[in-house]
Amino acid sequence: MYDLVPPSMKAQFNLINIPNQSIKLSVNLIKKKSTKKGLSDYTYNNQVIFKYSINLKNSIVLLTIYYENSNKNHFNRIVLGSFVYQTAMKFSVSTIIVNSDSKSDLESLVFGFLQKDFIYSIYKNNSKKSKFKTKFKLSKNNLSLLNSINFLKELVSEPSNIIYPTSFVKRTRKQLDKKKLNIKTLNKEQIKKIGLDCLLAVSQGSNREPMVMEFSKKNQNKSNVDILFVGKGVCFDSGGISIKPSGGMEDMKWDMAGSAVAVSIIKYLSEIKTNFSYAGIVGLVENMPSGTAYKPGDIIKSYKGINVEVLNTDAEGRLVLADIITYGCEKYKPKIVIDFATLTGAIMVALGQHYAGLFCNDDKLADTLYQSGLETNEKVWRMPLHDDFDKELNSPFVDLKNIGAGRYGGSVTAAQFLQRFVPKDTKWAHLDIAGTTWKNAGDIMNNKGSTGFGLTLIADFISKYFKN
Repeated sequence: MYDLVPPSMKAQFNLINIPNQSIKLSVNLIKKKSTKKGLSDYTYNNQVIFKYSINLKNSIVLLTIYYENSNKNHFNRIVLGSFVYQTAMKFSVSTIIVNSDSKSDLESLVFGFLQKDFIYSIYKNNSKKSKFKTKFKLSKNNLSLLNSINFLKELVSEPSNIIYPTSFVKRTRKQLDKKKLNIKTLNKEQIKKIGLDCLLAVSQGSNREPMVMEFSKKNQNKSNVDILFVGKGVCFDSGGISIKPSGGMEDMKWDMAGSAVAVSIIKYLSEIKTNFSYAGIVGLVENMPSGTAYKPGDIIKSYKGINVEVLNTDAEGRLVLADIITYGCEKYKPKIVIDFATLTGAIMVALGQHYAGLFCNDDKLADTLYQSGLETNEKVWRMPLHDDFDKELNSPFVDLKNIGAGRYGGSVTAAQFLQRFVPKDTKWAHLDIAGTTWKNAGDIMNNKGSTGFGLTLIADFISKYFKN
């Protein structure tokens, strides 16, 4: 019977701060094409995702959505929720009731609505993290994904006097399930003993001590893991002695977004069933100018043994990543390494804020990440890796310089620098997320501020690559 006539299902959202005037939004989600005339098209990138009509009746806004798109990828499903949210805001509604004959479509709509509704503005008086509340229960996997996205946004949004290496560690540990994960933290003395000298050099100008966090799935082989996630965690980047201009420097609180992506991935993976082994590592520092700061012209011996000449102290993220990639690969011997970093302003010149730069040494890995980017709208664009760029990092005086020659191709030479520290025959992808991490005006699926970019991409990627 239910196969022939699916029962109607419902979700309700109520405005948390109830206004004096009560306006209701009634949404009917219909899973079939319509021949009605006068319907509006909801298009994205020249593709019609659904058709809809909006009518007003007394103090009720009637929204009917005809969801006819055959390409039901993650983005196409959840963008329904974003549209409902934007419609609610446009008409200042206080109550939303959504009716659907498809449980999966309804759940996707609710997921998209809640993702769009989240905003981390806790330092504004009387503000809340969301405008609406609902009693609708998401499935376990979707709830884990949403909570992990919100945790990522929280870390990225916090100012650097709240989130710095030791507080990052403390807050992250509270979010992770110790029964599912092995968690290890390294303090300054332990980092020094191991010999992560590039990471230490970046941190030495700050009073905040550096930290390294390691994560691995319990009850798996400690080495030869299937995938290692690596994150750059520069909790504030002043540029150091090569100091940045003052305009916009406040944005450098989110230069630790790569580490936030990595730990949110670990949080998500630990809460769902996985058929592959994984580990993670993040390096947490502040890059500050002081009498103890590292300086242009300094030569530092990396953990791998490569001597690096610092020509610009604002090219610090690659130094942090160089050591933790080497250390992480030595310890976990991963088949795949994916690192995340707000690494270069140059990637924003190349791709703006709509695509992250993807640098990869394996075609299948790159193709899968690219496809997942399209299907989640966390888009990536493959950038070149080539010896012609790599040669720009050579020096007659030292093994490796930390910047290339001249002002061009900065995101590529940064990736080439990292590749020097990736073991031979290890599949590797580097995601430069400097442009996609934060959007002052928000984007189609996220409110103003942190976008949470990277987590949904990887959630989709693992389902494809590992058939999870």
